[in-house]
Amino acid sequence: MPRKWRKITGCAALLLLVLALILGVGCSYSTAGELPEIPSLKEIYSDYFEIGAAVNGTTVTTHKALIDKHFSSLTAENEMKPEGLQRQEGRFLFQVADRIVNHADSQGMKVRGHTLVWHAQTPDWFFRDKDGKRIDQKAVITEADRQLVRERLEQHIETVMKYYTGKVYAWDVVNEAISDDGRYILRQDSPWFKILGEEFIEIAFRKAHEVDPDALLFYNDYNIERAYKRDRTIEMLKKMLDKGVPIHGVGIQGHWSVGDSIPEVEQAIKKYAELGLEIHITELDIGTRDISPAGLARQAEYYRQVFALFKKYSDVITSVTLWGISDRATWRPNDNPLLFDKQMEPKPAFWAIVNTDKSWEENRAFYLGE
Repeated sequence: MPRKWRKITGCAALLLLVLALILGVGCSYSTAGELPEIPSLKEIYSDYFEIGAAVNGTTVTTHKALIDKHFSSLTAENEMKPEGLQRQEGRFLFQVADRIVNHADSQGMKVRGHTLVWHAQTPDWFFRDKDGKRIDQKAVITEADRQLVRERLEQHIETVMKYYTGKVYAWDVVNEAISDDGRYILRQDSPWFKILGEEFIEIAFRKAHEVDPDALLFYNDYNIERAYKRDRTIEMLKKMLDKGVPIHGVGIQGHWSVGDSIPEVEQAIKKYAELGLEIHITELDIGTRDISPAGLARQAEYYRQVFALFKKYSDVITSVTLWGISDRATWRPNDNPLLFDKQMEPKPAFWAIVNTDKSWEENRAFYLGE
């Protein structure tokens, strides 16, 4: 072939190659543009249970985009605890909690109230007599002392629940009352128990039901899915239910770590369901200190397995709440326990629960076209 034609042919081939690359890029862009967006968790789980998040006065703003896209329920992390609402006797401060409730209302989200009665984050004045002495530390607690504390307990519940009637659909009425010491059912160090005995639980639930008969009322605790604590929790709940105490559900917190027993969780779900109680997973976060690719993959697999379990029992599990949104703002900063990282980007754990029948890699590849 003459050199001239070889040159022309070579140029034509180069032009065809460039054109093919351009068209290829165009096709790739077009295909990518047709891929689904990053999925919304609340849409994925709408047929199973509410998917919620705990927020505070800051994260309700800083994480607004993630909140609005992914969650159908909000819980105040600290703002509805006694210390957050009534730090001084008779002076209720609802402003910060209202921001959370109003945001939920504006987005059509539900609100879980957390918590009315707890031994922690409860102001000291609840437990002092009229002379300023700690009642729970007295050698002899009088009936007048008990009545004073009972009145304060009931007044707090009445004021808070009346204020949020119609806005908060479920309450963690009593929080963390079961002892970690297997010799006892209830915590012996709780000032509520020291002053009022086990009756404080009954008092709280009956008052809550009286104030808002439409609200769902939960007993909430950590590790009550574990064998060492589960049966004593069930014993307490059965005793209350047998007395007609209006407890509607049990909140399993779910502050877990990669490697914790999942079969133990399933066994607990079955046992609480046998009591006729609704189940909420109330404070879910699954920690790992290994943030290598392999460590995050193990965390993702654990999340996948627990959400598959929750879906299996969605006839009794009606809400699953993550205790936070991203690892940027978590009470477990060293454990990286949430679905979004410190840059608020989805982690493998997020992709793992998008479709629990597939691996997190498959889910991510499908949605991002990788």
